Amino acid sequence: MLTLRTLRQIATSRTIPSFRSAPGRHQGASLVDQGRMGHHQSRAQAAETRRQWLQQQWQNRP
Repeated sequence: MLTLRTLRQIATSRTIPSFRSAPGRHQGASLVDQGRMGHHQSRAQAAETRRQWLQQQWQNRP
């Protein structure tokens, strides 16, 4: 009989490396995944815009 000693031995979406790498029943990403990816893309774009603005402020300082 197999004895589970820690939670690390239980496979979950957080512990499986390729959990979201392949589409499931549906073709493409689900609406939840699309929303999640869109949110992170907009955050990355905002961070890049802020980085460029700060760089410009630094270069144009008196």
